[in-house]
Amino acid sequence: MHQPNAAHIRHLRVLHALIIREMITRYGRSALGYVWAVLEPAGVILLLTLLFEQIAHAPPYGKSFALFYATGYLGFHWVLDISNVCARSIHVNRPLLSFPSVTALDTILARFILQLLTAIAVAGLILGVIFIASGEPFRPRVPDLLLAFTLAALLGLGIGLVNAWAFAISRGWEVAWGVISRPLLLVSCVFYSFEYLPREAQDVLWFNPVVHVVGSLRGGVYPAYDGGYLAPLFPFAVALSLIVIGLVSLRMARARIVLP
Repeated sequence: MHQPNAAHIRHLRVLHALIIREMITRYGRSALGYVWAVLEPAGVILLLTLLFEQIAHAPPYGKSFALFYATGYLGFHWVLDISNVCARSIHVNRPLLSFPSVTALDTILARFILQLLTAIAVAGLILGVIFIASGEPFRPRVPDLLLAFTLAALLGLGIGLVNAWAFAISRGWEVAWGVISRPLLLVSCVFYSFEYLPREAQDVLWFNPVVHVVGSLRGGVYPAYDGGYLAPLFPFAVALSLIVIGLVSLRMARARIVLP
């Protein structure tokens, strides 16, 4: 009865130690690392706002261009950032895998948890500043916001697990993924709203799970947002499938990952 509890405690201690190590490694001992975590998405949102303010008279929803593009980019950014951070977990922590108490999954979960907490803080700060600066009424639909973040977290973890395995066994795939993932920004409804697309485009983009994340986030921010196309079970099923594939692949390639 006591042995499983002791094992769980050891596992939690390993995770805690890995998270602390990750905080120091990624963000350093100063506040500059955390500032950059905010400035990167904020800079992209600012550029999009300045660009499209010159082209369009008003955003598809609300009065603030910054808020519209923030709800688009943040949803996309959550998925891609979480997946990229998880995908490189084995590469940056490979020396630690020689310790019996540290597994590849531990390094991935540690980075996932830290990135998840960072994403929550960054999104709250950016959206809060935009709401205050724009004067837009803040009437959030909390269930939709939670759904958006949950789907983004699961998709990011699923993609990250699969890519962590793929990056570990094939260096070429990391380069290929960088090329493949670039067009995602253009096809994830970041710059536009799904409802305004031609029916032919909707029929194709609906199968991009990130579109459902972005739509859920906008539904949580804009009370009048028409999210009739949203089907949360689809991105959830995609995420769950990727998580299972990633876990099985990592387990099968365990020896090769530790000793490439």
